[in-house]
This record gives sequence, C-alpha cells and structure tokens, in this order.
Amino acid sequence: MALTIAVVSSELFAPRIRELASEFSDIHFIYYTYKHSTEARTIASDLPNVDAVFFAGTFPYYHAKSILDERQLPVYVMRQDEAVVTATLLQAGWLHQVAPQDISIDLTDPVLIHEIVTEISPGHTIGAVLQIDPNISQQAVVQFHSYAQQSGRVRVAITSIHAVHEELIQKGYRSVYMRELKRTLVRALAQTAYLARLSKSQKAEPAVMLISKSHADPTFHATIRRHVQGSWFPYNEDTDQFITTRKHVEFVMEQSEFREFLETSRARTGIGYGLDILTATRHAEDALDFSSEGGIYIMDAQKNLSSPMSSERITLQLTQPNQVLLAKRMGLSPANLSKLISFYAIHPSNQFTAQDLENFLGVTRRSTERIIKKCVDHKLVVATGEEMTYQQGRPRTIYTFTLPDFLTV
Repeated sequence: MALTIAVVSSELFAPRIRELASEFSDIHFIYYTYKHSTEARTIASDLPNVDAVFFAGTFPYYHAKSILDERQLPVYVMRQDEAVVTATLLQAGWLHQVAPQDISIDLTDPVLIHEIVTEISPGHTIGAVLQIDPNISQQAVVQFHSYAQQSGRVRVAITSIHAVHEELIQKGYRSVYMRELKRTLVRALAQTAYLARLSKSQKAEPAVMLISKSHADPTFHATIRRHVQGSWFPYNEDTDQFITTRKHVEFVMEQSEFREFLETSRARTGIGYGLDILTATRHAEDALDFSSEGGIYIMDAQKNLSSPMSSERITLQLTQPNQVLLAKRMGLSPANLSKLISFYAIHPSNQFTAQDLENFLGVTRRSTERIIKKCVDHKLVVATGEEMTYQQGRPRTIYTFTLPDFLTV
C-alpha cells in the first residue's frame, strides 16, 4: 500500500529525512520546511491530500494542531526524550571538550536534563537551563544562551530550535543543535507509516447507517438516498439501512447541509463500524438506541460512542466477564447494559418508571419497553407497584432494581 507522508520540519532537519527515505521504498515523502515554527500553521492549511503528517518537533505541531484536527489526518510528533538529550550532551562534550556545568540548554522539560546529568555525571549540575514552550520568542532564547556565554558562566549552548542555533552561530557563539539518533528517527518514520496504514484500513472498514423517522414522506427518503452512497435496504417500517464504508460515512457527516437536514427533520440516526457487516449492524443498532430525535450517534469497532454534533465520547464497553456473559444471555447489547448500569448509578432511588428510563436513554418508548422486558425476564428489575399522576389514564408501573453485585461494582 503506497503512502504519501508530509514532513514538516526546519530546513536543517529535512536533509536527515531525505537520507533515510531509501529505507521506505513504499512511501513518498513531501517536504515542507520553515524558518520559524509559527509558519507550520500556514503549511498545514496548504497541505495537499496526504496519508499522514510527520512533525519534527512539538512547537510546529502546536501551531498547526487546530488545522489538522479539522482535517482528521494521522499525525506523528517527534518529542524530546532521554536518548536525544544524552546523545547531544555527548556530542557537545566531544566537540568542545566541556563538562555539563559548562553547558546552557533549552528544552521543554527541565527535569529531563537534571535526571540525565545525575545519572551520567554524578556530583555535577548543568550550567544553565531554560524551559521553553511554543509561545516563547526566539529572541528570548537567543538572549538566554548568549548572556550565559558572555558572563563566562558556560562555554557552549545546546538548543532544540533551529533558528536559535543559526543565530547563535552567526553571532559567534558556540552552539550545538539537538538532533535525533538515526535509529530513533527510523522508528519514528515507521510509526508514522503505521498510523497512516491504520487510518486507511479504518476508512475501508464496513459501515452501517440506520436512519429512522416515523411517517416519513417520499421526499425524506429521496434526500437521504441522494446523499448516502451504498446499498440500501428497508430495515423496518420507519428505518432505512445503508451499507457503505467508514470513509464515505465520514465524508457525508462532514457535510453540514446533510447533518442539518437530519437534525431539522427530527430523524434518529445510528451509525456502526466493525470488522464485518454483521458487527457494524449491531453497533448501528446500539447507536440508534442511544439517539433521540434529531440526534446522530456513531459506535466504532471498540464500542466507543460519539456524535459529530458533539465532542463527547462515551465508552460503552463491558469490562467484567460476568457482565459480558449476562449481556449475551439476555440478548441485550453491551451498550444498553452499560447504559442501564449508568442509570442505576446516578438514579436517586432504586425505583423508576419507564418514563424515567426513557428520558435518561433518550430513546423511543418502544426501545425502552423492550429493554425493560429483557431486564424483567432476567430478574434485573421487578415490577413493584403502580402510580397514578392524574385521575384519568392508565397507571404507570413502578420498577425496582435487583441488580447482582457484579453489575454495580
């Protein structure tokens, strides 16, 4: 599977990637270099269609993150670690014959350098340390290193910022640019490729979309089929079923016009992903149960529930073996059993009505009654009474939880 990966780095870093490109024959690298990390935001805005983005540092990623989040691209970020800092300390020592106390260094986590020096040179301390963050100015970092050398406190600077390194060298100061080991870099590129392949395979995985609306007219169905490309089946009297791919679903859900149509038409939408169509269908059914009128919910292969209309992400997964076995025995989805346990946990008493549960789940009365019946059949709840809120009408059944201990711990 051929991949295209964008490399966003300083001008000094890009040649190192080019040296290693031959080790990745199935990857096409596109290079985008900057003089200052703030330029990464513009680079991210202008990126073509790529399979992943590799950032040579945390600062450029920080400036580009909001753009990349919108595009939902896989991203790998090179971060400072013990190997990089230790290798650069050794390089500075060999090149300039200096001890740790003769060095000034800038890095994101000062604790890292102190731990390394304590390990490799007990009894010594680093000469001067500056903690940096994405908002620090280049001039402030240059002044820190230049003043440390002017005052005689240190003899050489170690910097993780390419532009700072170049300016220090131009002004006649000693500087060593922090650089990753070749093995670390190869591993990072391989991880980027893995993220790209994983994303591609996820986009190709089966997806099932269930769109439910009572008494829908032909115009509603025609609009749905115009937007959603895939095999269509009537799921039941009120619900359309589409079998398609995750990639297409993500494309459709990015269309604000379509999302607004589903919301304003008060349709309930459940989308499921899975390794096969059967699993994706079960997940779509669970997502549909969770959805209220105008709502859209998506359940992925790991049973994480999310909505394109919210940043909320809910894990609807049973982790205890007894819970999983009970869900299978009841014919109740793990999602619904998980929601029932959550309802029990936050309910002020162990008594409730179908209306209480319906309001909590945000599903139809029919779905709520189906869940309650399964719970009654398996003795998770029992009917213990009735209430009349009005003089006329049918009384409402009061249910009491009788959950076993393994469901409530």
